Amino acid sequence: MKTTIANLPMSPDLVTGSPTQPRMGLAAPASVFQEDPINILIVDDRPENLAVLETVLDDPGYRLVRAESADQALLALVVEEFALLILDIRMPGMTGIELAQMIKGRKKTAQVPIIFLTAHYTEDHRVLEGYGVGAVDYLHKPVNPAILRSKVAVFVELHRKTREVAQANRALLAEVTERRRAEEALRALTHRMVQAQETERGSVALDLHDNITQPLCALLVRSQALADKLSAGAGAPKREAIKLRELLGEAASEVERISRNLRPSVLEHLGLAAVLRATSAEFTERTGLAVKLDCVKLEERLPINIEMALFRILQEALANVEQHARARQVTVGLTQPDGFVQLNITDDGAGFDAHRHSARQNGNGGLGLLAMRERASSAGGHFKIKSLHGTGTEIEVCIPLGKAAGAGGAAESKT
Repeated sequence: MKTTIANLPMSPDLVTGSPTQPRMGLAAPASVFQEDPINILIVDDRPENLAVLETVLDDPGYRLVRAESADQALLALVVEEFALLILDIRMPGMTGIELAQMIKGRKKTAQVPIIFLTAHYTEDHRVLEGYGVGAVDYLHKPVNPAILRSKVAVFVELHRKTREVAQANRALLAEVTERRRAEEALRALTHRMVQAQETERGSVALDLHDNITQPLCALLVRSQALADKLSAGAGAPKREAIKLRELLGEAASEVERISRNLRPSVLEHLGLAAVLRATSAEFTERTGLAVKLDCVKLEERLPINIEMALFRILQEALANVEQHARARQVTVGLTQPDGFVQLNITDDGAGFDAHRHSARQNGNGGLGLLAMRERASSAGGHFKIKSLHGTGTEIEVCIPLGKAAGAGGAAESKT
């Protein structure tokens, strides 16, 4: 494709051989014909030479744009993108060398390859001057059409590959951007889920206290009174009354434990270290699994959002140990390095593929690793988990204190 009529008389000083002879060397790639034509700028002050170049390079994969002066060439380069510039050196006014210097000096056109054509500047120092201003090739007239076509095909293919890479990079950037948006949306959804979960837990705890615990306590008192009224000689009725009192006592204790886990009064009144001790002790009593607790004395009460985040993470971690880890011991450590509070939970159990499970909730209805990370992130901290099959699991939560606390942070997961 060309922008002017190509069937003009041939200039014998531009090419050797017949411009219509079978093409040799590299041909334009087949994929070029399936895409938009590649722009090639040809610059020469002699129209007959431009016509020859258009005939030699006539190809459906090329769009040839002619310029008969340096000014026309500069205007074309401003308006469009070119894969290649074929430039005659000897032109009136601004020479090809001077034009090349201007092209290479502009950011938009600095990367356009330039092939010089000349019948006059054949000395070595002239050739070096051409390369010095950014030429990628230097052809002497008369030019063999097959050689010219082969060289042009190389640069066209290079441009096409570069364009494909640029398109792939843009597509990749769009995909990364979309994935980040999806991750941010997922993080926001998880944050709302955690907040809603906390609100619902408080509501359920209050309902348990008002509507279940109090009636159970009243039944427990009445069952105790009934057992006391029955004489020792009552036999079976006396034993049934005692058994009823025991069952009601166990039910009341279980409801109280559930209510305490939903909304821990120990955390509200005594702080984080106390609730970690109480939770670990209750876990050992219920499961028989030893918990080694190492908590430093905190300098002062932490913000409630940080205390609640660390407490919930410990709850979930212990629930996972109980149901999945088959561990013999759990270690819980609470430290306060400069400007931070850090919680470490380690078990010597079976371990798991943390990377595969990190993006989904576990099967027991708990927070899951995703929500554990969100707990840490919403408090401004970082969450790390290291686990492989057979190596146990280590969880580390580090949250900044002071102004940084609660500012939000990027949760991390490492395996």
